[in-house]
Order: sequence, then C-alpha cells, then structure tokens
Amino acid sequence: MKVSVVIPTYREANYVGRALMALRKEEVDEIIVIDGGSDDGTVEIAEEYADIVRSSPEYDSPAKARNEGIRLSSGEVVAFVDADTVVAKGWKNALVNGFEDGVVGVGGPAYPLEDEGDLLKAAYILSYDLMVRLTIFMGRPHLMGFNSAFRRDVLLDLGGFREDVSVSEDALLSMAASRLGRIKFVSGMAVYTSARRVKRRGLGESIFYLIYNGLSVLLMEKPFEAYPKIT
Repeated sequence: MKVSVVIPTYREANYVGRALMALRKEEVDEIIVIDGGSDDGTVEIAEEYADIVRSSPEYDSPAKARNEGIRLSSGEVVAFVDADTVVAKGWKNALVNGFEDGVVGVGGPAYPLEDEGDLLKAAYILSYDLMVRLTIFMGRPHLMGFNSAFRRDVLLDLGGFREDVSVSEDALLSMAASRLGRIKFVSGMAVYTSARRVKRRGLGESIFYLIYNGLSVLLMEKPFEAYPKIT
C-alpha cells in the first residue's frame, strides 16, 4: 500500500524540517508540501526532504492546501500531518495495518511535542485520544487534520476537504467518509504536535473552544464561523 503524506505550511521554518525528517525515517512513499507563500525559508527546507513542493498565496487555508496535495498525490492512501507535528516511530506501519477491509479512514492519538508538564499531557490525552475514540463510537468521527489518513478514491469521491469553512474541515470530512465505510482509531499511529497555540491562547480557553465548537459540529455539522488564528 503506497502512502502519500500531505503537509500544508505557511511560515513554518522553525518546525517543518523536524516534521519532514521524521517522515523520511518512517520511509513514507511520497511527501507533498503545499505552502501558502512563505517567505521565511519554509519552502527551501521543504525542498530538501519532500518529493513535491508547491508554494502560492492561493493556498491560503489548510483545506485548500490539502486538496491540492490530494490532487498531486499518487498513493492509494493519502495521510495528513501538520508542519509542527512529528510522527512517532512505527507510525507508517500502524497506519497501513489499520486499513482492513471496509476501512476508509484511520487516525491516531496526539501528544504535546514540548514537555510542558502533566496537565498539558492530560489535556492532550482527553482531547486527542479519548474524545476522538468517543466520536468514532458515536458514529460521528472526528479525525484530526494533523494525524489522519484516507483512501484516495474516497477523498476524490467526496471532493476533499470543504473550503467554505474556517475550522473543523477535518471533522466534516471524517463524518462524510464514515458514510462510505468504517473509520478506525489506531493507537500506534501516534504523533507529537506543538502546543504553541494552546499555550498562547491558554489551556482553559482552548478546551472551552474545542468542546463548544466540537458539539456544534457533532450535533449540527456546523462549525464556528471564525477561528482564532495564532501562529
């Protein structure tokens, strides 16, 4: 099973190299970086490790960047990781093994990239492990855009990620895909993702936003119209 990995970027020079090196160590088949017009060296770093790099201001959202990556990909499965996310050892094998008959999408847990103490780690386990498992159990799966993978033909059938929303395009895609087959949580498909946005916004506000936006998406498939952007 050939796996293509798509990474959306914008001014991620401080992070993207580490993310790409981890993917190379996992021997993924194809790495695609779609950049939103960075001027900080992100593109030059990406070109050292990725198989395909595209950069343009037209890729001004993760959804647009991921959809372009899907179009350029050649793998049977297309996975998605963010520029500030590092895949754990064994990530690719766990991902591939998760695609049993009838499975159209898989996702795994996320843990903080930085060591910021037990409270942050517990918040990640609650938000990016237990809650994800719960949404799958409920039949309303919310796989994370920075750690998920889908069969390419399913992505094409669905038209990729919705570009008309500001947030939760990953949840909406997961729920749409679940109508075509099974979504599976794979515990060995772990990643470590930066907590910089959580720290700058505050843990309390981040959890509040995650819960209330999550409920709106799960119950009505209607995400909040605005997302507090913090780089």
